[in-house]
Amino acid sequence: MKTLLIIGGTGVLSSAVTAEAQRQGISVTMINRGNRRIPDGVNHIKADREDTSRIKALLAGKSFDAVMDFLCYTDAATEKSFKLYSQYTKQYFYVSSMAVYDKTVPGPLEETHPKPLQVWPYSINKWKSEQKLQQMAAETDCKVTVIRPSVTYGNTRIPYGIYPQYGYHWTLCARIIAGKPIITWNQGKNTTTMLRVEDFAVGMVGLVGNPKAYNEAFNICADVSTTFGEVLSILGRYLKKDVKTVDLPVEWYAAQMPKRAGELKGGRAMEVNCFPDEEWRTNQKIKNIVPSFKQTISVEDGIKMTLEAYEDQNYQNGIDWKFDADTDRIIRKWCKKEGIDDSLYHLGFTDYLGNATESNKLIYWVEYHKDNIFVHAFRGCTWLAKGVFKRLSRFFS
Repeated sequence: MKTLLIIGGTGVLSSAVTAEAQRQGISVTMINRGNRRIPDGVNHIKADREDTSRIKALLAGKSFDAVMDFLCYTDAATEKSFKLYSQYTKQYFYVSSMAVYDKTVPGPLEETHPKPLQVWPYSINKWKSEQKLQQMAAETDCKVTVIRPSVTYGNTRIPYGIYPQYGYHWTLCARIIAGKPIITWNQGKNTTTMLRVEDFAVGMVGLVGNPKAYNEAFNICADVSTTFGEVLSILGRYLKKDVKTVDLPVEWYAAQMPKRAGELKGGRAMEVNCFPDEEWRTNQKIKNIVPSFKQTISVEDGIKMTLEAYEDQNYQNGIDWKFDADTDRIIRKWCKKEGIDDSLYHLGFTDYLGNATESNKLIYWVEYHKDNIFVHAFRGCTWLAKGVFKRLSRFFS
């Protein structure tokens, strides 16, 4: 029986990988803090990822066919993770992204396409981590397998370009139902591949213990490309509502949300050239190694599964009031700039689910008015106070 160690294991991708590994008869051990439900049959090691002394003690004498760390978000974290877990396996999986490819260079996005895209810090950092891992792996007996997903989604995410927090994606649906617009760019015509996590997991798990995957990188993406406009059409059909949209220039939209500017300009507003002709596929390499991998769930069916999950779970975490307010703020700002009457857009606080609290209203109000200098100062003071509180909590804990 193959053995797999997963760091994390309860996120969008990692939970699907865990389920698929178990389906294939792989023994799964999971390291996390235990704050979320652990799947039946998983060997759980309860530990904080930063508590390396405890982790080493609990892993003493153990070895695994592969290790997957889903919690590496920085170069430093990736380096630390590999140095620790490469002692217990001969195959280390790193989840990178197809965002590393320089889409300004013409040609299909096969694994050897030029990198990185010098627009989005996320893609730059992912590529740096890939290079660092290659260097470290060359000095050990542990092999690295790099996974590059495109857009993936599951029960907590609607695969739209600029989206709320995971678990709050019903916010998009709530806006549509209420007659509020969704922001588009380039008329919603940008294409990418969108793959349900259940299909993604088949490809990733199929590489576990496979020597052909050692020191190799793989795109794991869908068989067809989809536009973000098509996603909105699917939502409209499911909700039986016309979807109102406001199309914004990419540069102007990015300037209104600087923290997500790279995500828009270096990702969602660029074409992902995955299928230039009928003979070639971006995911052909993974299909050659894992013949069972394919897209079995269409985007329409996959999004329907997501929406049904939200409805079955009482809309999960509810409404992302910051996202909702920021969307209203940006649309109203654009309308004012262009002399457009925004009265038909129903902008402003809306109690979509009938359970909004005074705290929700305050969050919305602060975000909506964040361009105001006094509100901006208030947000800064609040952020500073939270930081001080966290440091004091750690000091006295």
